[in-house]
Amino acid sequence: MAKKKLTVVIRANPFSWKTFEALRQAVGSAMNHEVSVIFMRDAVYSLTDWNPKLIGIEPFDKSISALGMMDAKVYVEEEALRERGINIKDWGININIEPKDEICEIIKSSEVVLTW
Repeated sequence: MAKKKLTVVIRANPFSWKTFEALRQAVGSAMNHEVSVIFMRDAVYSLTDWNPKLIGIEPFDKSISALGMMDAKVYVEEEALRERGINIKDWGININIEPKDEICEIIKSSEVVLTW
């Protein structure tokens, strides 16, 4: 199978199963494809220093670390961070903070886009 340029766009808040599953899918896909993960809108809360176990959700730490080890690219929408007045925690991998225009270009250049 030929490598595809795949982008996983996460827009949902982190307080449900969606973000966890989106990240699992991204990690699995990164084994065979060139993967980018974009956190937009309320999904940016996923990258803050919160404790998902307190509400019965699996932490994202292992998935985000795995993305870094597999050379996947992780992006965060700059405007979403600014509008919410939040800072992301240090995940130990390179997380790129990009404006909407750049996020749009990443999505446009993808062969496959999965939205959560």
